Amino acid sequence: MRLGLLGGTFDPVHLGHLELAGRALRIAQLDAIYFVTSVKPPHKSERTHANFLDRHAMVALALRGDPRLIPSSIECDREGKSYSIDTVLQLRRLAGGTAGIFFLIGLDAFAELPTWKEFRRFSELCSFIVFSRPGYDVELLANHLPEELRPKPVGNAEQALALAESGRGAYLVADFASPVSSTAIRQAVRAGRSIHNLVPPDVEEYIMKTKLYLS
Repeated sequence: MRLGLLGGTFDPVHLGHLELAGRALRIAQLDAIYFVTSVKPPHKSERTHANFLDRHAMVALALRGDPRLIPSSIECDREGKSYSIDTVLQLRRLAGGTAGIFFLIGLDAFAELPTWKEFRRFSELCSFIVFSRPGYDVELLANHLPEELRPKPVGNAEQALALAESGRGAYLVADFASPVSSTAIRQAVRAGRSIHNLVPPDVEEYIMKTKLYLS
């Protein structure tokens, strides 16, 4: 099995997350991707705008059209902050310890990897598929990382095949540039603007019915 791991607050989950997952499924030939809703992310000091149950419910609604995309609450029962190393270890245990794990992450977050708990262990446990972010200088951020952590570009069929056959490493999808953000969606809801083209229909309906993000 080849499993993707996409963690986040998903406040709310949006079409950019689904586009990223679709690219990862194709590039790395993944069997499934676990969307792990964070409870207490260690690198975010502010509180989430929606509670865990609402955020996870929206993830479940967004993914129900594709059995390869799996909503996961594995961080829910852990005490303290939701450290990524613990999530990777837990997913490996759930998968029987033999699955290949591919950690899906934005370039801005990946650039902070040296500040993560036990960050050097990740190279033994998983590979990273790093997605560029609008407004971020790919070369500048990548060059701030230690040599062994700098992601290798992936894009054409030959590079994708190399990723599919490799065991470990960090790979950069440099041409990914989804403009959708959870912040913009929350702002649109508060302003009374449509979010129809930003989130899946079921997520839009959930937000409207529960009156999330109005205050």
